[in-house]
Amino acid sequence: MKLINTIWEKLGSIQLTFYLITLMVVDLTTGFFFLKAHPHLFQPLNDTGFIKWATTYAKSNPYESAWLFILIFLMTILSVNTFACTTQRMILLVRHHGFADQKIRFILKLSPHIMHYAMLIMLLGYLVSYLTSQAWESNVLLPGKTVRLPGSSCQVRLTDLAIDYYQGKRLVHMQDRGIDVRAALCIQCEKGKEPVTGILGYNRPIGFRGYSLHLKDFAPKSKSGMAIRKYIQFTIRKDPGTGFYFTGMILFTIGLLLYLTNWLTARN
Repeated sequence: MKLINTIWEKLGSIQLTFYLITLMVVDLTTGFFFLKAHPHLFQPLNDTGFIKWATTYAKSNPYESAWLFILIFLMTILSVNTFACTTQRMILLVRHHGFADQKIRFILKLSPHIMHYAMLIMLLGYLVSYLTSQAWESNVLLPGKTVRLPGSSCQVRLTDLAIDYYQGKRLVHMQDRGIDVRAALCIQCEKGKEPVTGILGYNRPIGFRGYSLHLKDFAPKSKSGMAIRKYIQFTIRKDPGTGFYFTGMILFTIGLLLYLTNWLTARN
């Protein structure tokens, strides 16, 4: 029991935090130079997911990608350190103040610990995303045609495609070039049930049952020139980590509001 208590105390020490952050700075500095020298190696991470990338690109280039695995290891230890440190402070706070006396003041004092737990939840979300997210690239849709969502019976149909072309005079080279696109999509999973509709555009993804659709390309890009059929090209993603992100962000916002309230109360 004494050994477990000693390990628990060491895991929550500020000294360990300092060492981990120092090592992370060194590792990230090293990673910066590898990213600059080999951008083609790390670019696929955005599309393939970490597991697939690790078993292909990283496996073929172990020296250039080692810093990323070291970073994940250090961040895991730092997360454990933050959890242990925050929990130790929480236990002390409960023991000294308890729940009975000055409940509001006690809750306000929990604010920094709530924010720490929120950050851990968000980090967990990133880890889940890296390890389990899936991406399906280069899905092409023409008006009236459908594409099936991978792993489901749902069909995505392009019902309309509206393209805004530049008509100003300041940028001559952009004249009649497509600058914005709005793709009206209809997602049908079961016959007889109301389909889900949405507008897909740049920086305007559509979310549906754990999937997200992201616009990548469209045509025609110009009003002039050779006639080209209308179409969109998009990426389908499935990311189980998004729930953790939103939960962590909401919890962090609550902690921040409590912290500001505590600071204003103490000041007055």
